[in-house]
Amino acid sequence: YIKTLNTDPLDVLVIGGCIVGAGLIRDLALNGDIKAGLIEQGDFACGTSGASSQLIHGGFRYIAKRDIALVKQSRKERETLTHIAPNLVKPIPLAILRYKGDPYPLAGIRLAAQYYNHLSKSDASEKAKLHIDTDKIQSKVGPISTDGLKGCVVLWDSIVDDARLTLATIKDAHLHGGVIANYVAFVEYVSIPNPPETMYRVLAKDCITDECFEICARKIVSTTGPWTDMLWQKDPSYNGQLRLEKKNAKGIHLILPRCTKVDPTDNYGIVALTQSEKQQNAKQRAIFILPGDDNTSIVGTTETTPEGDPKDVRPSADEVSYLLAEAKRLFPGMSLDQNSIIGTYAGIRPLIANNQTKLIGDSKNFVSREHLITESPSGILYVYGGKLTTHRLIAEETVDYIADFLSVPRQCKTARCPLPSANSDVIVPDEPKQADDGRIQSVEIDRERLIQRYGYIGYLSIQELVNRDASLADRMTDDHPFLKAEILYAFTGEMAITLDDVLWRRTRIGWTQGQGLDIAEQIVNFLSKNNNWSETRKLEEIERYKRHIEWLNQHL
Repeated sequence: YIKTLNTDPLDVLVIGGCIVGAGLIRDLALNGDIKAGLIEQGDFACGTSGASSQLIHGGFRYIAKRDIALVKQSRKERETLTHIAPNLVKPIPLAILRYKGDPYPLAGIRLAAQYYNHLSKSDASEKAKLHIDTDKIQSKVGPISTDGLKGCVVLWDSIVDDARLTLATIKDAHLHGGVIANYVAFVEYVSIPNPPETMYRVLAKDCITDECFEICARKIVSTTGPWTDMLWQKDPSYNGQLRLEKKNAKGIHLILPRCTKVDPTDNYGIVALTQSEKQQNAKQRAIFILPGDDNTSIVGTTETTPEGDPKDVRPSADEVSYLLAEAKRLFPGMSLDQNSIIGTYAGIRPLIANNQTKLIGDSKNFVSREHLITESPSGILYVYGGKLTTHRLIAEETVDYIADFLSVPRQCKTARCPLPSANSDVIVPDEPKQADDGRIQSVEIDRERLIQRYGYIGYLSIQELVNRDASLADRMTDDHPFLKAEILYAFTGEMAITLDDVLWRRTRIGWTQGQGLDIAEQIVNFLSKNNNWSETRKLEEIERYKRHIEWLNQHL
């Protein structure tokens, strides 16, 4: 793909492989008549898009702010994502707990939740419910503290593996002709169009080989999240005005052993107001405790000010202690302490600075409270803000403008075309591969699980690997369900480059007990045989992953 990017001029170059960039390249590719490419300096979703609370939500908190239009928008996008990616975006009941002294009365929360339901097409099973019997509440959500518990209101949102949603979106864009490369970094703008010249030229670097090359495109779009101001500062028309707000932009999460009840049908999440701020007469915040894979819970999040480069973000000791204290309060019988923490992660929200109002003044700018799409005097588009839930809509708005600029027909298909990697159905299944003697080779593998995780097309690709080599049907390790074929497919079918890509984002083994440190060498030895890794490369991969985990967990 690097050769193609270097030799074939593009209509649009997207810089940044976050969820918004993924949504944008998919919309461009599905639209037709637009040759689009995307580069990402690391792995896809290696930033905030792979470090969220894992929720696709309708913005319940915005009801209190009376921003009904935003809630309607978010609820609609949740329904769309549930439709196009049903294997990834799954409904989850959230129990909003109310304890004595909390500011919002149960009756008010229930009314707001009922209105929340009214704003979408949720079916009857997703209607909000009020519970005041503490035994019944515990039977649903697990052994929460009942000291001062007044009741809870249950409403429905959706949970998702954010990194896999980003990847599924990227893969669909690639399937429809998008030219996509990870580990390719933007270096600088070489030139901007000067009529009659119509092309931008940017310098990019292959982060694996350190070789630099140029990419030409008629339009450049930055979807680099918390890095966006860094690209803006390299813009020839940069005016010294930064557009992102750092205050309260950092959010961290803890990965703990499962706190809430394990239920095969309804795994509840919990929303509760914090007590730490209350004790200091400050405004209470809401935190989530959500069910994770492999009997884990995800606890988050915080709102603090990050320091340094976004790639270096990690939880501080105070942030870890803050969330752990709240989890201990809610689950007093679990004996949670620092040793209970399986892992941590952090991300930076691309919050739009208040001074943005001074920069908006013409028809080439589109703004909401959640995102901003703006064109610089140099003609470069920058997408600021945005979130997991509304990424598809942000992409649609951006491509609406790009299609008009390029004078091509506009056909947005992203709301109705399913994501193949997140969908169990395909119209025409591929035929099984034939062995040399004409007989179909087939080794039984966990078909249902694989289809749920990779979609039907991904399952077929994994089955093909196993058909060629039956040993790939063996599990990679006894402690995880992943087959050797899946680990190999992460490279052949999901654009993984490093061990970190596999353990942290493709499989999420890094989010489970042990974080994959105990099996890193085993996986690298397997991969080296298939990827021709040298002994030096093998050691580098293991050490790089260990440093990543040690860096994140320094304050445990």
